Amino acid sequence: MNSDYRGEIRGVLLVSLFIMVVPLLFFPKDFGLKLDWSVYLLLSLELCWYMLILFFMFSRVSALKVFLCALVTLGYRIGMGIGFGILLLIMFSLPLSSSLQLGIHQYLPAFLLQALMSPFALKSFFEVPMGKTKRSKKTPMKYERRVLEPLPSSFVSETSKEKLGGKREIPQQKKIEVAGKVSFESVLHYLREYAGVKAAILVDQEGLVVAYDSLSDFDAEEVAPFARSLKEANDKILHKIGEKASERIGIYTPDVWVNLNQIGGVTLVVLSDRHTDELLSVRILQSMGMIKKIFAQRYQQNILKVVEA
Repeated sequence: MNSDYRGEIRGVLLVSLFIMVVPLLFFPKDFGLKLDWSVYLLLSLELCWYMLILFFMFSRVSALKVFLCALVTLGYRIGMGIGFGILLLIMFSLPLSSSLQLGIHQYLPAFLLQALMSPFALKSFFEVPMGKTKRSKKTPMKYERRVLEPLPSSFVSETSKEKLGGKREIPQQKKIEVAGKVSFESVLHYLREYAGVKAAILVDQEGLVVAYDSLSDFDAEEVAPFARSLKEANDKILHKIGEKASERIGIYTPDVWVNLNQIGGVTLVVLSDRHTDELLSVRILQSMGMIKKIFAQRYQQNILKVVEA
């Protein structure tokens, strides 16, 4: 289990403890649930509430996934109710059955707070199974992903090896043949298969996707224009202080590491987890060399000549 998930679990446990403890501030005031309803009817209405909230949170997923996650949320809420009942048993010496009934559905402050907060407390855990699993239908792109093998070792540049200081070596790559030539997609796949990388995108000067390889829940077409705009904004600032346009930009957020790399008239965008190791930079340099070779083979060297403002 990686550190991100351990942090999420700790966060949920702290929130759960807070939700269970707060109603104790009012207990034992007479805030019982004065409804002559069956507990099964009450739980059914509660399940509908969770489905409604989760549908608004994740509107692009199937109804089955919403229902399953609502069931998980209901189980989580009942677990908190049991925990609250155990606290009542310990602090007020109530009978076990009465404590559990009060915790699960009879004590109004606890029931309402648990029911309102449960779907929001579990939201981060639902983002992976309920993320962008259904994308809007778009015109098929000119460049499509292919089933590929690893890249040939001949593309591993000597410069990249030197950056490792001779102490660590890149594992020897296997050969790849795509219609007799290495393609943009194969190079991007080589980048994306590195541990922690979420997407590798090749963007033209208009902010349009030339080729990409990404995780299934990642929309490259949405990110590409923003990445290009980000580079242009940085270049404008550099021009104001008398510097040339940037060749490489690295941006860190608490969760993501964004790499922007200029290769002639296109930009290589790589998005990875914040804590991806620095050897990813070596792989990016290798991939940039491969992309230059593809341009040289297909479109001649003059396409790589860019006038620097």
